Amino acid sequence: MYKKLLLVLVMAISLSACKKSGKKTGCDPNQICTAQFVTIGIAFTDNEGKPTIVEEYSMKNLSTGKPVTRIPTDPIIDYVAGYVLVANDGIKSEFSSSGDDVEITAKSKATGQVKKVIVKVSGGCNCHVAKLSGPDTVKFD
Repeated sequence: MYKKLLLVLVMAISLSACKKSGKKTGCDPNQICTAQFVTIGIAFTDNEGKPTIVEEYSMKNLSTGKPVTRIPTDPIIDYVAGYVLVANDGIKSEFSSSGDDVEITAKSKATGQVKKVIVKVSGGCNCHVAKLSGPDTVKFD
């Protein structure tokens, strides 16, 4: 009788200790990651392969149906025209560890043509975001 009571008491204490430990993320707390900060982008070019400015671009995570947070550009960095930042480690929680398809829609400022592409991006419990599939460069006609 005392053994069962002791077992129940130990289990209750163990469960309450788990609840007090904080938010459960499902990620391995012992995972060791590098200090690097990863950013993923995609380049848009004109029909000759030269960088071209895009406007009205949007990104949507097809797994969640939600827009992907836009990564602000840093004014001290000179970005190449047509290079769109898709994801970085600052927003990796918006993607699953196994990867999500992200639909990127961009409009060429020069021609008005609209292109849609899909890239697969992983994040979640991984140390860093990663592009698993999809083009590095998209060419407008």
